[in-house]
Amino acid sequence: MRAGCCLAAVVALVGCNSDGRYLRPAQPGQTQSVYTPTTTTVPGSVDTLGGTVVPDTQAPTLAFVLHLPFTDGGAMDGKYTCNGLDLHPAVSWLGTPDGTVEMALEVVDVDSGNFVHWIIAGLDPTNPSIGEGDVPVGAIEGQNGFSTKAAVSIGWRGPCPPKGTTHHYRFTLYALGQQVELATGSAAADLQTAIESAAIAAAQVTGVYATP
Repeated sequence: MRAGCCLAAVVALVGCNSDGRYLRPAQPGQTQSVYTPTTTTVPGSVDTLGGTVVPDTQAPTLAFVLHLPFTDGGAMDGKYTCNGLDLHPAVSWLGTPDGTVEMALEVVDVDSGNFVHWIIAGLDPTNPSIGEGDVPVGAIEGQNGFSTKAAVSIGWRGPCPPKGTTHHYRFTLYALGQQVELATGSAAADLQTAIESAAIAAAQVTGVYATP
């Protein structure tokens, strides 16, 4: 009788000191007790090993950004033009989208009917930079707008607007979800079609050049 009274007292004491938690039966292979709150305001998924609620978390996504030696709408250095060294500027990017297989870049003069100055695909998305004047190994360069029937021009040809005029040059970097299956020297229109059909994201910067 005395033992029964003591047991009842212990049960009553535990009930009075309850903080709203309760022990759950141990899972197979579980070596520690796990408690579950009676209520939770944190959405999450169930950890099937421990039986605990794991909050859903998601790492912040970086914006897909193209970087050039000038800001968007900024002046281009003359060394990138036909009046200078005629080198393409250094190119880099951040925030490559998930699912990207390769990158491609197109440079056009928007004041001359999108005249092509450079179109290049096959860029490695895990190597997000191209040095000034460099062409990465394995890249695919198409013909530019300076090509004629008599002479094909491939790769970068810099701004060369009429004397005393100001033109805008749009650099568009594309993230592609599949490879471009064309060869270097392909027509710009063919490369543009292949790039646009495979694009999953794009980033742009426009440079301005005024011919002295």
